[in-house]
Amino acid sequence: MLQAELTSRAASGRISLPAFPRLLLGAALALVACLLARLVSFGSPELLIWPCAGVALAFAWRGGPAWTLAPALGGALWAWLEFRNAGAAAAILVASCAGPALAVTALRRLNDWKPAEYRLEAAVRWVGAVVLIAAPLDALLATAGLALSGSAGELHPAQRFMLWWLVDALGILLIAPALLAVRRPREAEPGLAGSSPVDAPAFGLTLLVVAASLLLSFLGYRSHAYALAFLYFPIVAWTAIRTGERATAMTLLLTALPLLMARAHQAALAGDGAARTLEASVLLFSAVIVATMLQAIASDRRIALARVAQQARQDMSTGLLNDRGLIAEIGERLSLPTRPDYGLIGVHLSNFDTVNDLCGTLQALQLEQGAAALLMRQPGTRAAARLSAGRFALLIEAESVTDVRAVAREVYSQLNGQLFRTEHGSVRLQLCVGGLLIDRNALINSEDCLTSLADAMAIAASVRDPQLFVEPLSQTMIDARRAHQGKIEHIREAIRDKRFVLHAQPIVDPDAPDGMLSYEILIRLLDRDGALIRPPEFLSLAVQAQMTPTMDRGVIRQAFSWLAEHPDALARTWKCSINLSGLTMSDGMIAGFIREQRALHRIPAGKIVFEITESEAIRNPAAASRLVDELKAEGFGIALDDFGTGLATFEYLKRFPLDYLKIDGSFIRNLVSNPIDEEIVLSTVRVARRLNIRTVAEHVHNQDTLDRLADIGVDHLQGDWIGRAAPLDQIFTAPARRAASSSA
Repeated sequence: MLQAELTSRAASGRISLPAFPRLLLGAALALVACLLARLVSFGSPELLIWPCAGVALAFAWRGGPAWTLAPALGGALWAWLEFRNAGAAAAILVASCAGPALAVTALRRLNDWKPAEYRLEAAVRWVGAVVLIAAPLDALLATAGLALSGSAGELHPAQRFMLWWLVDALGILLIAPALLAVRRPREAEPGLAGSSPVDAPAFGLTLLVVAASLLLSFLGYRSHAYALAFLYFPIVAWTAIRTGERATAMTLLLTALPLLMARAHQAALAGDGAARTLEASVLLFSAVIVATMLQAIASDRRIALARVAQQARQDMSTGLLNDRGLIAEIGERLSLPTRPDYGLIGVHLSNFDTVNDLCGTLQALQLEQGAAALLMRQPGTRAAARLSAGRFALLIEAESVTDVRAVAREVYSQLNGQLFRTEHGSVRLQLCVGGLLIDRNALINSEDCLTSLADAMAIAASVRDPQLFVEPLSQTMIDARRAHQGKIEHIREAIRDKRFVLHAQPIVDPDAPDGMLSYEILIRLLDRDGALIRPPEFLSLAVQAQMTPTMDRGVIRQAFSWLAEHPDALARTWKCSINLSGLTMSDGMIAGFIREQRALHRIPAGKIVFEITESEAIRNPAAASRLVDELKAEGFGIALDDFGTGLATFEYLKRFPLDYLKIDGSFIRNLVSNPIDEEIVLSTVRVARRLNIRTVAEHVHNQDTLDRLADIGVDHLQGDWIGRAAPLDQIFTAPARRAASSSA
């Protein structure tokens, strides 16, 4: 127990008994312990353990060095009964209190100067103080005192000194931790084996070893009997690793006594000398030190693992939970058999990045810490978490949506619009708050809660001031979100397992020589039964699941492979268009992947056109420009798809070295009846011609539209009227009927 107190700096506790009863208790404990030590020594001329110093050190640790005197009086009384010599009693009195008092003083001063940071460091200090300070001082005083009193016996003074050093150190190492452990509760330390103050399996194994050793000694195998006692080492090591400091101390004391008694009995029956008898004390002394060190190491490991686990759940900058901790906390509360209704509130400092940029990282951290403190003060708070920079969540007990909304409004009113002042500038905070009421009967897990909270936050961000939205989380909403998530998982599985086929839609291309075809590659996913999944059912979900880069790579790989395996189709291909999604455009490795696949399958780069969408090119122009330059350098064609939907200016047509401009179908469908759409198409065609860019009209669905496009000058046409999308191989066996008629 000293190690724990040294590391926690809790050694200032006092014994609660009054002074006189405390004095009697110390003397009585020491006297009884000395009588038991004589009993354990089993007729040996020398004691195998000196417990009085251990009792004295325990009392000194609790009450101060002066309290070593009480146990020393008990030890002196035993010495008078043992030797009938007042001088011997005085020598024992002095020897039993001087060493423990000095050791306690040294330990406390060392701890005040530099507190022990780890249990192992405290254990080393404790063992060092006992072995190097208390025991040798006691041994020196006892040797001198007994020699002066004429009670030294036949041993040489040097032998007497070494003997007393050993038995005194063993007594302190065994008795003091056990006495201190009696008055302390079981350690609240993670990973401990059981709650018993004594390790019963270790005690039982020790008794088996003692019994076996006695049996071998009775049969005449005395050397084997002594060797068997060394099994005590793995037993106490096992105990030290599995249990806490309290259980280890009590187990060491209770297992050491029968082992000492058995060895003393064996030595007495064999007529061995005192030196042979003390071999058991040496063995126990070594075992206790090993167990003490192992227990400290194991305890440090358990504490370190607990801290790592805490850090995995806690945000270190604010002291709140992090996202993983919040998920675990919500999951634990939702799993309770009887649970109340909970409210889950999300808080987003919308302009936190501005605060960070203008005021600095330290001030932004102070803002987050202030927001964290505000959240923890809210009524009914059960947990609070920092999800990311400027984003928080609050779990409260609530009976209704009104209760959740009241807390959400309070947080909103206290933070939104507040002026955050620093020496670098001032920023008025902008807040977005979303909330949910989680019904006690809802079948929901923590991930569903956070997903629903994200939806509520998105709605709150889309409304006008106040940006505040709270809703009840009904079972219908939960089921709908789960169904949506199930569809996403279905699409992710299909893409991951490469369950897709390539279709193609023909394009009227006046530049294509006779017999040559231009077409756009389109992907069709397959479900588990092999049925086609329609594009509207999976494209948006694939974007949500961020699987489009994997999907695009699969299309490129399969298209190049198919063309390489069908040289006739490759020979008839004039232009093969392949779409690249926005996430793929931001993938810095995609250009290298395309080069690798082209070289692997030996596809002429001039036959391939990559289509990038206008909206993604606007969103990330640097990545789009870099990708276009790399692909153009390889000889690939570039088309800007869905032109007009992203509200781009014609400046983007000058920025990118484009080959084709695909006018979005929303302007083509009503071209004949809508003058505005017609004017947009006319303007686009005029600018494209000046820039020497070919225009492609998508979604051509009737003859009137086709004729009007021909009048305007759009000569590249694509749509169901030209030819529907079909499996890739079919486009070469049944070319589009209206493509031929149009060109005619």
